[in-house]
Amino acid sequence: MIGLIIISHSKMLADGLLQLAEQMQDKKNCQIIAAAGIDDEEHPIGTDAIKVMEAIETLSEASHIILLMDLGSALLSAETALDLIDPDLAQKVYLCSAPLVEGTIAITAATSGGASIDTVLEEARQALRSKQQQLNDESTEAASQETEQSKLSDKAIKSEWIVKNPSGLHVRPAAKLAALLSGFDVDVELCKDKKYADAKSMNQIALLQVRYGDKITLIAEGPDSATAITAFEQLAKQNFGDDIHTNGKTVLNGKNIYTPTVSGVAYHWKSTTEYSSLDKEHLDNESIENRINKVTQAITLLKKQLEVRANNLTEQLGKSIADIFRGHSLLLDDDDIIDAIKYEIKDNNSSIYDAINFVFNEMSAQYKQLDDPYLQARYIDIDDLKNQLLMLIFAIKPQQINLTVPSIILSDNMGPSEILRCQHPMVSGVILANGSPYSHTSIIAARLGIPMLVDIGETINDIKEKAKLTISIDDASLTIE
Repeated sequence: MIGLIIISHSKMLADGLLQLAEQMQDKKNCQIIAAAGIDDEEHPIGTDAIKVMEAIETLSEASHIILLMDLGSALLSAETALDLIDPDLAQKVYLCSAPLVEGTIAITAATSGGASIDTVLEEARQALRSKQQQLNDESTEAASQETEQSKLSDKAIKSEWIVKNPSGLHVRPAAKLAALLSGFDVDVELCKDKKYADAKSMNQIALLQVRYGDKITLIAEGPDSATAITAFEQLAKQNFGDDIHTNGKTVLNGKNIYTPTVSGVAYHWKSTTEYSSLDKEHLDNESIENRINKVTQAITLLKKQLEVRANNLTEQLGKSIADIFRGHSLLLDDDDIIDAIKYEIKDNNSSIYDAINFVFNEMSAQYKQLDDPYLQARYIDIDDLKNQLLMLIFAIKPQQINLTVPSIILSDNMGPSEILRCQHPMVSGVILANGSPYSHTSIIAARLGIPMLVDIGETINDIKEKAKLTISIDDASLTIE
C-alpha cells in the first residue's frame, strides 16, 4: 500500500481533492490523508509541520509515502516534518513536485491500479502533460509522448470501441481504464486517429483527448493480452464506469412568450492594454533581478486580487462564477509560467513587457489551435490575465464606463474581468467582433443578464459612435439604423 499526504494551505481545498480522489481510489492500494490549514478559526490559511508529521506517522505501515504540496511554505512544512520523524520512516517518504490537483489524481489512479512507486512518481511528474497537450505546449520538456506509430509488433491483438460517454474519456474513466490494465502482464496502447498512447497511463490516455463518438482501439501484446482485451471490452460496455443513462428524467417543453430585443447607441470599448513608453523604458532599464522581482510581486498581487474578487462574487453571482477567478489565481501558481517569464528576462534579457507578452501569447495561441470549442475559448482567459498583469506593472487603471444613455458596447473581445465592469444601468448589451459563446466571458454575461453577441466580425469597427443599434437575441442579429 502506498500513502499520499496532501499538504495544502487550505483545508477546504484539500477536502475537495479528497472527495475528487475517492472517485478512483482503491483503498487497499492507496490511502490518502490531508494535512491542511492551521487550527486558527480567524486565520485558517497556512500549513503546520506538526500536522504533516502526524500524518506521516499515521501512514507508517505503508510501503511508501508521497507528500504532495501546494505552495512554498507547504514545502517548508514537509521538509521540517521529515526532520522530526524517525530516520527509518523518513526513508520511505518522497517529496513530489507535481501540481496539486493533477498530481493527486495521477497518484491516486496509478497507486490504486497497483503500480510501483517509480511508476507512480513518474505519472505524477507527467501530470501536467494532459494540460500541456491541450495547450499545444510542445516547447516544454514535458511535451506529449503520444506517437503516430505503434511500438507493438504485428502479433498484437486489437479491439475497437465507439466511445458513448458524453464527456469522452475524462479523468475518471481514463483512470479506471489505466488502473484496470495495470493489473495485467501485457504491453497495451490506446489508439485514436492514428495516435498511440500508453494505455496503462491515465495521463497519456487523457492526452489523446477522446471525445464522444470517437473510435478508439486497444492494442495488446504479451502473456495476458487476450485477458486484457476481454477486460477492456467489458469495461467499455459499462461506459468505463460512467452512468450515461438519462432514464427517469422528465422534460417539459413550452413556448416563448416574447423574443427579447435591446436597443442603444454605439459605444466603442478599447480593450487592448496600453502603457506609457516612458514607464516601459524606465522599467526595462532596471537590472534583471529587479525586473524579475517586479513580475513576481505583480503576480502575487494579482492572485490576491483574484481571490478577493472571487470571494465577493460568491454571494453576488454564485460559486460557479467565483470559481472562474479562483481558477485564474491557480493558473498563476503554475511554476512553468513563472519560470518561462524568468527565463525570457534572465536568459534572453527581454523587457518585462516582452517577456510577459511572449509567454502569455504563446499560451493563448496554443489554446486557439485546439479543436474543442470549450477549451479553445480559454485563450480569452489567458489574454485577460496577461492584460491584468501588465496593467498592474505599468500602473494602468482599468477602463471605466461613463454612460448617460442606454448604450451597446462594441469591442474586439472581452475577458472575464472586463465583462464585470459592464454592470452599468446604461449598458443595454455587448457586441464582440471575436469572442466565443463558450467563453467564461459569455457565461458571466448570461449570469449578469447582459445580452451579448460574439464573433460578429470586424465590420463593427466601422460603426459610428452613438449610432442607433438593436440586438435581436432571437436570430443573433445586430441592426444598425
